Amino acid sequence: MVSLQGMAVALVGVAAILGCAGVVYRDAARNEVSRPPLWAGIVIVAWGSALGLYLAPLAVPIPGLLVMVVGGPALYLFERDDTTHGDEPADPFSLPDGSDSDSSSDRRRDD
Repeated sequence: MVSLQGMAVALVGVAAILGCAGVVYRDAARNEVSRPPLWAGIVIVAWGSALGLYLAPLAVPIPGLLVMVVGGPALYLFERDDTTHGDEPADPFSLPDGSDSDSSSDRRRDD
């Protein structure tokens, strides 16, 4: 027999999974990350499998479930960062979103 607490966790979990997948899809489409449905699907699979293992009668360690929960969004964020910053080489004298004219090396040359 299924407990009321188990059903509540399942319903809240499914709502959280769908909400997070929707946020990932919308963010991927807005930032022009390739294949937004794929990234939303990765989040659904990662979070859904963690929720399924949590609700299963098996004894699964919570740290393992947390790694699964973090895995989907982390992979998407790595891809988003690559898409946002492109393939240009890193400049050691400026921050990614900072201006190039006010770097510390320019200030040292002025002194």
